[in-house]
Amino acid sequence: MSRLEELIAELCPNGVEFKKIKDVYTRLKGTPITAGKMKEIENSSGEIRVFAGGKTVINAREEDIPNANITRVPAVLVQSRGVIDFVFYEEPFTFKNEMWAYTNKERISVKFLYYVLKNNAPHFRDAASGMGSLPQISLPVTEEFEVPVPPLEVQEEIVRILDNFTELTAELTAELTARRKQADYYREKMILSASDYSEYELSEICLVIDCPHSSPKWKEEGIPVIRNYNLVNGTIDTTKLSYVSEEDYKERIKRVEPQENDILFSREAPIGNVGIIPAGFKCCQGQRVVLLRPFTEYVLSRFLIHVLQSGLVRNQIGKVEGVGATVSNFNIADLKRLKILLPPLDDQRIIADKLEVFNKYCFEITEGLPAEIEARRKQYEYYRDKLLSFDV
Repeated sequence: MSRLEELIAELCPNGVEFKKIKDVYTRLKGTPITAGKMKEIENSSGEIRVFAGGKTVINAREEDIPNANITRVPAVLVQSRGVIDFVFYEEPFTFKNEMWAYTNKERISVKFLYYVLKNNAPHFRDAASGMGSLPQISLPVTEEFEVPVPPLEVQEEIVRILDNFTELTAELTAELTARRKQADYYREKMILSASDYSEYELSEICLVIDCPHSSPKWKEEGIPVIRNYNLVNGTIDTTKLSYVSEEDYKERIKRVEPQENDILFSREAPIGNVGIIPAGFKCCQGQRVVLLRPFTEYVLSRFLIHVLQSGLVRNQIGKVEGVGATVSNFNIADLKRLKILLPPLDDQRIIADKLEVFNKYCFEITEGLPAEIEARRKQYEYYRDKLLSFDV
């Protein structure tokens, strides 16, 4: 028998009482602050974290926050509009007053509530549907929600187990991030290893064809339509394809028919994902997927695909995004203006050969980490559900 089972058998053998959140936890209010004011006061060295709608988060100095209502105890923030989610936070923070938070004199109970709410996130997201174009929940949705209230020792053991899962996943994610940064660094060093370079705009070295403006007529089978999420690490992921009919395909390729060694570029989030079309693969572009056909007198596809994934290009994309491009639509004109450094073709071949070996080596090192992270995430969700299921 596990420690948790022993505690449940000893402390709550007849089941666990359920109570409304408002009867167990203290509700905290936020700060009336506009998006414009948040931009004005943002300070990376500020000691106060400020949460807004969606995933907007800044740091600011307390003296710069007008009418600040600072939470200085562990609390669970209810993100009630746009992104419906929950955040456990222990450092001083505040939030836009359209949201709210809960606390309790016992830190363990606050963390326990966080896990209960995360486990029931689908319920709250369902409650937010049908509330207009932007999903949102009202205060009574959480206030009236009933949560299990086992003895504190039981809560503590559940929190300990779930924290361990969370920490392991965080460690694996950090390791994967570090390896990817290392790979990006060496890829960029290789790309810049030639002695001579010329600078071009992307439109000077490629035919740049935006996707058709009409939405596809989806079929269960037919000809694959490549969408942003099919573009992974310079390749095309064929495990989750969407399809159109032959007739619709012909309509979608009137400007250009994709062919071997064409590069597909996503200008929809995640912006900058790319994939190269392999031999014998018939497909067409999805929404906001741009076709790049390199002019072979300037550039090799197998070299350009690496340049497009490097910081040399991604940094340019980030700067453009920061001055007006939305996360859902990177402007085609900005794409055409991306600066590309190219060595002579012979050097491109040599560098591309090295990069292909390097990529294979990096893939062999890192391919297990995403799978391990996903396995741990599923394991965490499974145990979270099991641990938080109590008899009434």
